Amino acid sequence: MTRYTFDEVRAALREHWGLALYRGESTRAADKHDGRWDVVHSKTGFIVGGNMPGRGHSYRRFRSLKDVVRVSDLTKVIEKGRRG
Repeated sequence: MTRYTFDEVRAALREHWGLALYRGESTRAADKHDGRWDVVHSKTGFIVGGNMPGRGHSYRRFRSLKDVVRVSDLTKVIEKGRRG
């Protein structure tokens, strides 16, 4: 299973689609798990926002960074960023 960090998914999403990535609610409970939950799954979720193709300016919530990468088709963009 490929693992993603919050920062690399946020950078790829901004570069490829011009969209922003946010954490869900910023609570103390969620902040305690940053190192673990940012990689694959978040109890509070991740929010993608911006001018989405065909939808106008809106927001979508995802449970994991893997879901964001899959739906946004960012696999190749992230691989390219990892190589250099």
